[in-house]
Amino acid sequence: MIPLAAPIPVFVRERRWWLVLLALWAAIVAYAHHAHLVAAREQATRIAIEGARNMFRMVLLTRNWNASHGGVYVPVTKGVRPNPYLDHPLRDVTTTEGVAMTMVNPAYMTRLIAEMASSESGAIFRLTSLKPLRPGNKPDDWERESLLAFEQGIRETQAVVDDGEMPMLRYMAPLLVEESCMACHRQQGYAVGQIRGGISVSQRYAPIVAAAEAGTGRSLLTHGSAFVLISLLGWGLLEMLRRRWYELAGKIREVEAAQRQLLQAEKLASVGQLAAGVAHEINNPVGFVNSNLGTLKTYNETLIALCEACRTGRAGEADFVAADFDYLKQDITDLIGESQGGLARVRKIVADLKDFSRVDQAEWQETDLNAGVESTLNVVWHELKYKAEVIRDYGELPPVCCIAAQINQVVMNLLVNAAQAIEQQGVIHVRTGAGDGQVWVEVEDNGRGMPAEVRQRIFEPFYTTKPVGKGTGLGLSLAYDIVTRHGGHIEVSSEPGRGSRFRVVLPLGRPADGS
Repeated sequence: MIPLAAPIPVFVRERRWWLVLLALWAAIVAYAHHAHLVAAREQATRIAIEGARNMFRMVLLTRNWNASHGGVYVPVTKGVRPNPYLDHPLRDVTTTEGVAMTMVNPAYMTRLIAEMASSESGAIFRLTSLKPLRPGNKPDDWERESLLAFEQGIRETQAVVDDGEMPMLRYMAPLLVEESCMACHRQQGYAVGQIRGGISVSQRYAPIVAAAEAGTGRSLLTHGSAFVLISLLGWGLLEMLRRRWYELAGKIREVEAAQRQLLQAEKLASVGQLAAGVAHEINNPVGFVNSNLGTLKTYNETLIALCEACRTGRAGEADFVAADFDYLKQDITDLIGESQGGLARVRKIVADLKDFSRVDQAEWQETDLNAGVESTLNVVWHELKYKAEVIRDYGELPPVCCIAAQINQVVMNLLVNAAQAIEQQGVIHVRTGAGDGQVWVEVEDNGRGMPAEVRQRIFEPFYTTKPVGKGTGLGLSLAYDIVTRHGGHIEVSSEPGRGSRFRVVLPLGRPADGS
C-alpha cells in the first residue's frame, strides 16, 4: 500500500534547527583542536622526559667509567677543590712537575658536571640520597618521595612540579650500589645491589609548553578551515535535502490523491455490482406485491359492485354465488399477507443496506461486529446464493471501536472474492471470534485457491488474476489499507485446489494513530 504522506519533519522544515547541528559541529571541532593541543603538549613532554632519561644514562655511564678507574685526578683549581667528603689516602697528590692534583670520585664528578650543565643548557641534575654524606645532597620533598618509591620497586619517576617560582619538569631514576662503589661507601653500610640514592634531572617546563603551543596557530587555521568548509557543504546538502523532501511530499500527495480517486472508483464499482443484485432482490417482492395489488383491485371492484347492489336492494343470492364470496374472503387475506411479507423483505433489504453503509456513522464508534457481518451478507446475498452455501458461525464479540462502514466494506470484498473463487457450487464459512484483546472475522471458501507467488502479491494495488476489464485489482488493496488503519492485520492461507481463508484481526480499541 502507498503510505500516507508523513508531515515534513520540523528539522527539515525549519532551518533554525540546523543551527543545532552547526553548534554540535563547532563543539566537535573545538574539542578536536583542544585534543590536538593536549596531544602536542604530551608529545613534547614525552620528548623532554626522554631527553632527561638520556641525560641520566650519560651521567650514569660517566660515573661508571669513573668508578671503573677508581676515580680520576684533576688539577686543583678555583672551581675544583679537594673533596672534603672523600676519605681516601691518595685523595691529594703532586706531580713531579709540582702540579697539585686531587681525586674526583663519581659523586664529586656528578656534581661538577651538573654545575656545568646548569650554566650551559639550563637543565639541572643532582645526586641525592636518603643518607647523604654531603649535606648539599639532601633530597627535597619530591626527591624524597621518589627515593622511597624506588625502595618499593619503582624504576623511575616523573612529574611537573610547581615550586612557587616556575613549573619544572622533573625526572629521577635510582642508583644501584656496584662493587666499584664500595671503596668510598663501604663505611655507610651499603651492600652491592642496594639503592644508594638517585639522580634527579630538572628542566623548566615553560619552554616545553611553548614548543608544544608553537603549532597552535597552524592547528587553529586547519581546524577552522575544516569547520567552515564542512559547515558550508553540510548546509548545502541540508538545503538540497529540504528541497527534495518538499518535492517528494508534493509527489506523494499527488499519488495519494490519485489513489483516493481509484479507491473511490473501486467503491463505486462495488456499489454498481451490488446495485444489480439488490435491485433483483427488491424487484421480486415488489413484483408480486404489484401483481397482488392488481388482483386486489379486481376483487375490490367486485366487492364494491356487490355492496352497491345490496344498498339498492337489487342483489340476490345468485349474485353472491356468482362472485364466489367465500373464495374472495380467503384469497384477499392471502394476498394481503403475501404482500406484507414482500414489503417486509424490501424493508429488511433497505435496513441492511443502511446498516452496511452506516450513513449515520462516519466516525469511530463502538460497533456490534456480528450485526455488521450479517447485514453485509444480506446485501451481497444475490452474489452468493447461486454460488455457495453460506455457513455462519458467530462467536460472542464485545463491542469494537471502529468505523463500521469501512469494516463492512472489507467483509463485502472478502465475501465477493470468495464467491468468485468458486467455479460452480461450493461452501463459504463465515466465522467470528474474540480473544487476547482482539476480535476476528474469518471468510473461508473451498474454491480454486492460490499458489504462493499469487498469495504474496494479492494486497498490491492493481494486482489481479482476472481477465482484463474484469477487475481493477484494488479490492484487497483497499481492504488491507482499511484494516491497517484500524491497527489490525489480515492473515491469509491458501493452496491451489483447496480454497482460501482470510482472517481479519482487529483490536478492541481505537489505535493511537487512528484517524
